[in-house]
Amino acid sequence: MKRFSLSRSERITKTTDFKRIFKTAQFYNGKALKLGVSRNDLGVSRIGVSLRKHVFKLAVSRNRLRRCVKEIFRLSKEKLVKGCDLIVIPRAAAAGLKYEELSSGFLALAKKAGVTKD
Repeated sequence: MKRFSLSRSERITKTTDFKRIFKTAQFYNGKALKLGVSRNDLGVSRIGVSLRKHVFKLAVSRNRLRRCVKEIFRLSKEKLVKGCDLIVIPRAAAAGLKYEELSSGFLALAKKAGVTKD
């Protein structure tokens, strides 16, 4: 059975990386998510989630969205091309959505951005 883990090298953690990606990324808008895509030279796709406190006031909702987005990326990373940095910015409408709705929204934005293997 193939393991679908999310290693540290597949996460964007440094502030300098976030700033660089925000400057160079092409953004795609959906109903509940906003997806920023930037190419990297690492040979592996990475994910970063940016949430704002004034949009999601409760830490519980911020952490749930962050976990859901990372899980969606973890399960669908085999469908994505290698060498992309993805920044996901959930909108206020994402707070009440179920996991399946978030997943379909993410995959639709990834396909729109051209980072899926078709």
